[in-house]
Amino acid sequence: MRIDISTVPSFVPSASSLHVQVVTLPFDRASTDLEASSPAAARLAAEARRLGFTGEIGESVVAQGSGDGEAAWYALVGAGASPRATAYRRVGAAVVRLARQYKVEDAHVCGAISGERARFLAEGCHLTGYRFDRYLTSAKGTEKGLKAVRIQGDAFAAVVQTGLNTAESICFARDLANEHPGVCNPTWLAEKATELAARYGMDLKIRDEHALEAEGFGLIMAVGKGSASPPRLIHLTYRSPEAERTVIALVGKGITYDSGGYSLKPPASQLNMHLDMGGAAAVLGAAEAVGRLKPAGVEVHFIVPAAENMVSGAAVKLNEVMKSYSGQTVEMQNTDAEGRLVLGDALWYATRLEPDYVIDLATLTGACVVALGEDTAGVFTPDDAFAGKFLEAAAAVDENMWRLPLSERSVSSIKSDVADMKNIGGKWGGAITAAHFLRRFVGETAWLHVDIAGPAMTEAEWEYINKGGTGFGVATLAEFIQRAGRQ
Repeated sequence: MRIDISTVPSFVPSASSLHVQVVTLPFDRASTDLEASSPAAARLAAEARRLGFTGEIGESVVAQGSGDGEAAWYALVGAGASPRATAYRRVGAAVVRLARQYKVEDAHVCGAISGERARFLAEGCHLTGYRFDRYLTSAKGTEKGLKAVRIQGDAFAAVVQTGLNTAESICFARDLANEHPGVCNPTWLAEKATELAARYGMDLKIRDEHALEAEGFGLIMAVGKGSASPPRLIHLTYRSPEAERTVIALVGKGITYDSGGYSLKPPASQLNMHLDMGGAAAVLGAAEAVGRLKPAGVEVHFIVPAAENMVSGAAVKLNEVMKSYSGQTVEMQNTDAEGRLVLGDALWYATRLEPDYVIDLATLTGACVVALGEDTAGVFTPDDAFAGKFLEAAAAVDENMWRLPLSERSVSSIKSDVADMKNIGGKWGGAITAAHFLRRFVGETAWLHVDIAGPAMTEAEWEYINKGGTGFGVATLAEFIQRAGRQ
């Protein structure tokens, strides 16, 4: 159920509402910013003293209203000591969870909120409110609970809308990733791109299996030919009206299901492999964000090589040599290292557009998860200036990313005896050797690779992210694009 989030000039209490005061450290437990004479304020202050409430980030204390012209519940939610604006996502998450816990229909938020804090508070509310429940039948037509969050302060309307645009785009990406593999296949992803193009007036070109074969996209075809759902190459384009534009190409790995091919994954490892298109979800989510935000000074190409990696008589075999779209040849030594193959063709295609920047995102290697954990993406690029700009954008929206090395000694591990390269390296440094493989397909173009194998999905709830696809990368891409248009 969608939560309506907006700004209001003041609070009107009701028997179905929660009134939330956001406070920062140090918090004076003797009083609040609520009306000093309010009985609810007195009850809340007393409860805060009793519980030793300090105002740490996400901490909360609640008191019940009297029902006599008051809200049903009153609460204090801590925002910590002068936190970064992005920390207010956690404040928003606390507001939504309190509202659900106390079964109110609307929440009103006031207090220590200003500027960008209001934006991220709105994002936190919206992201925490997300549920992928379209296949749950038992609760249909009976769902009750939080319907609206109102942030006090009309001056915040514009930044709140920016936050909601970003959050809606992240949730769009999460919907794509969470859709089950009986629905989400390459054709379905192409249909979603077609809807995006129509919604925002973007240009669109989709290559089907016949066009891919005819034009020489040998690596995409090799990965996708074992499936009854044929591969697609999706290319959406946004152009702002300015004559001078920074050109950015985004490439997202779109493996809609990864069985491992003949290098078959064991059954337990195939669970959640419909989320192996997290890179595609991020790129299409970024297209949604760009369509909503309409950044100036940019031309953005959203490119998704989409395929299913399946086993059949037509599937690619070990030791097959395949010719890529770039003309380079690749020996298949592991059919479960398929993502870099579809990306190789798509990256070469992207460089033909002569962009200023190419960024690819992919759930590429378990090695990156081993190195950085489940909540941090690995960033690879030989370009220090590009790395700096991208990581600044990631930090501004609080998506954890860390630059990893492109060690030149690792290059030799993808050398093949029978082709220009093989698709896997040695036992160690798998994220690095995968990045080196991709680098073979970008030439001199400014290129950056983001391995999102860890944070693209989660099996445990984060502060404001539910289990499943996370939409990781959308916020960073949107921020980078907007900054690039202003440079």
